[in-house]
Amino acid sequence: MNNFTPQNYFMAQRWAKEQLSGTDIDLFAPQFLLQQRHGWDATHLLLHNRDQMPDNEVKWWHDAIIRLLNHEPAQYIVGQAPFYGRTFRLNKHVLIPEAETAELIEWVLATMPADPLKVLDLGTGSGVIGITLALERPKWDVTLSDISPAALKVAQQNMTTFGLDLPLIESDLFANISQRFDLIVTNPPYIDKADTGVMDKAVLANEPALALFADEHGLGFYHRLFKLAGQHLTTNGQLFGETGYDQEESIQTLLHQTDRHARICPRHDVAGKMRMIHAWDFSDAGGR
Repeated sequence: MNNFTPQNYFMAQRWAKEQLSGTDIDLFAPQFLLQQRHGWDATHLLLHNRDQMPDNEVKWWHDAIIRLLNHEPAQYIVGQAPFYGRTFRLNKHVLIPEAETAELIEWVLATMPADPLKVLDLGTGSGVIGITLALERPKWDVTLSDISPAALKVAQQNMTTFGLDLPLIESDLFANISQRFDLIVTNPPYIDKADTGVMDKAVLANEPALALFADEHGLGFYHRLFKLAGQHLTTNGQLFGETGYDQEESIQTLLHQTDRHARICPRHDVAGKMRMIHAWDFSDAGGR
């Protein structure tokens, strides 16, 4: 790796791209690092291109590019990521928010009424789903839950950033949750451990396995969820969740085997891949 001599931001980016050239790392990652570190959009980055990079930033830049070369995601390097028009803090205890999760939120917002609802973000991680729903629908009463205390700390930081004070519950699924909800939204672990060979090495090396992998070929969490969902939904309660791209048939079969009364609708993302479900009419919903 060639040493970086302190120069302006344009030269810093050119040097970084030279280091990343020939690798499988996104060549726009250095630009993302600078924009997130300084709060610049693409236009302001251009306006600062000829500015001298401060001495105290040179070492950070050099180290950040080394971390990129070691397949560490840029979002973890800067400790934050944009999502749904906002910037959320994150670390390696939580997943990096993806476009599919934003599509899930859009589906929820388009389907559910803006009237007061009791909402659970199950497996909240950094809180992006629950916090976004609370901000987009101020009348909704949103609760965040996660099995990971470290993830809940990140969610708390993000709530503080956005001036929210939502209930946080440490819970394995519904173990510490007794109330019923009008809406449950989840981005749970759904990857089959056998699929690690086709996964991005940056994801495998950095994102929390607890939030990625489930047994039963990736359907273990959903199997438990489908068994218990009706006990935690109101009579007309709705469940929305993110799923694997190859689970369209298997997850519908699983629901019908677990709860013959329940109904399910799969949905594809903008790339045409199965990524989401909407389920309702669970047997025990509303205590019936």
